[in-house]
Amino acid sequence: MTAVAHPRAEPRYASLIRGGRAYVWMTLLALVLAAISLLWPSTPSYDPWSWLEWGREIFHGRLIIAGGSSWKPLPVIFTTVFAAFGSAQPYLWLLVARAGAALSIMVTTKLAARVSWRIVAAYRAGEPPLHALSFKERLAAISPALLAAAIALVGTAWTPTYPVPMMLGYSEGLAFTGFLIAGERAWDGRHRQAFAVGIVPCLDRPEVWPIWLIYGLWIIWRDRRALPLVAGLFVLMLALWAVPQKLGGGTLVGLATHAQHNHSAHSAVNSSFPFWHELSEVVWPLAIERVEAVALILIALTLYLVVRDRRRAGGWLGSIRRHSAVATAAFSGALGFIWWLGISLETQLGFAGNPRYAILGVFLVYIGGSAGYAWAAVGLARLVRKPRRRGVGAAASGTLAAALAMTLVFLFVPGWFAHRLPSLNSIRYALRYQAELRERFVALIRRDGGAARVLACGTVMTNNYQVTMLAWYLDVPIPRVQALPHALETGIQGPNVVFQDAASQGAPIGPTEAQIQAWDEGWQSRDHTRYRVVADPPVTFYADCSAPGTI
Repeated sequence: MTAVAHPRAEPRYASLIRGGRAYVWMTLLALVLAAISLLWPSTPSYDPWSWLEWGREIFHGRLIIAGGSSWKPLPVIFTTVFAAFGSAQPYLWLLVARAGAALSIMVTTKLAARVSWRIVAAYRAGEPPLHALSFKERLAAISPALLAAAIALVGTAWTPTYPVPMMLGYSEGLAFTGFLIAGERAWDGRHRQAFAVGIVPCLDRPEVWPIWLIYGLWIIWRDRRALPLVAGLFVLMLALWAVPQKLGGGTLVGLATHAQHNHSAHSAVNSSFPFWHELSEVVWPLAIERVEAVALILIALTLYLVVRDRRRAGGWLGSIRRHSAVATAAFSGALGFIWWLGISLETQLGFAGNPRYAILGVFLVYIGGSAGYAWAAVGLARLVRKPRRRGVGAAASGTLAAALAMTLVFLFVPGWFAHRLPSLNSIRYALRYQAELRERFVALIRRDGGAARVLACGTVMTNNYQVTMLAWYLDVPIPRVQALPHALETGIQGPNVVFQDAASQGAPIGPTEAQIQAWDEGWQSRDHTRYRVVADPPVTFYADCSAPGTI
């Protein structure tokens, strides 16, 4: 593929996919979609219930950071405000979290289209502007960018392990939206705006801190007047992480140690080589392999072009500017792969390695990979264009044919995926079960006389993944609700109240029937009654208020 000239200024049509107004309309659309999604059975999951409980505690002037998930300022800012709306607090947070996830997909699609359009514009240098073309010719001319947008939209929207967690109220969608918007503002030269928006992901993912800090130092180096903004936001970010930890009884060291120990039995951290297991078995399958492969090829070809032309362009920087369109796409893809390596390294160091942490890398790889398909389409159109057919219509038709050819390549060559894409039914099924669990918990609490009656009975225990939800409904600090014992306990009295369930469809129930039986025998051996049992599948309620529990 031959070297390209520096792209001319973007035409008027490009303003549709950049600028603040586009973000306003996308945000409104994301909120509408999130509101519609609430018509499905909906509930937060384990981590979001922690944030909801902490937000309510802060609103009422108390905070106990113990148990539950890791502290994150970003979601708790919202949940604290939403606590003023009482029982609507969980739904308001779900609305924001789901809108953030939808917006992250839209912004990724927008960036893929914009980066790809820059590539198309670079190759169209010397040809008539878009406004001089007919509608069909205009559509054909931009078809490579449309192909890139379609690949990014479909790929990110159906990323495995992304839709369900985001629908359950996790905050990564909102955080990564902030990262992508900050990246585009930096691309447009609005560096102060970019740094200000960059605090959003920093309040959710500590992995962003080094990038944000280095960027802030660079801004100060080029513009000393930005020092108050950079320093002020940096202090604010640290304060939002540290001050609640101190007031709530935690420590910054506790943030790291909690994250290192708060992982499931299926986490890659438990494998023999966590780094490689995370990278190959968890992270790499999150994107379609044909997109990952094209992103790697794009990076390699861009490096080749930059190295090849560095002397003619007057140095490395000049060569990068000469190929700025493809260099932008390559940089996005490379940053995505680097993010994946960072998440894998964290896993090697003992952190959970949850797939949703790697989603930012997925977005960036899709921007680079989809732009690679657009670049290939433009290059193919130039390669097969016949010299005697230099008309505007012929050029547009050739571009459209090349884009369609690359669409077929994406769909059928090769004919395999790295994973099975989730379906709407599977997403809805997972959400329905979690919502049903919450409904049964609430019904059993009411059937027993309400939260005060349950708490008056004595100690309370439930399956580990429902601890935070039960604490929210009982309106007690999270440590007041006990998690499951690590091993079978015999010969002792059990907790006074037990909510037994399976964390997900098909998962083992907790506590086990053997543990319930052992506790029941422990009660009887001390001349107490047996557990009173109320079954409301998929939850079973056990209670014995005859004596204080020992757990």
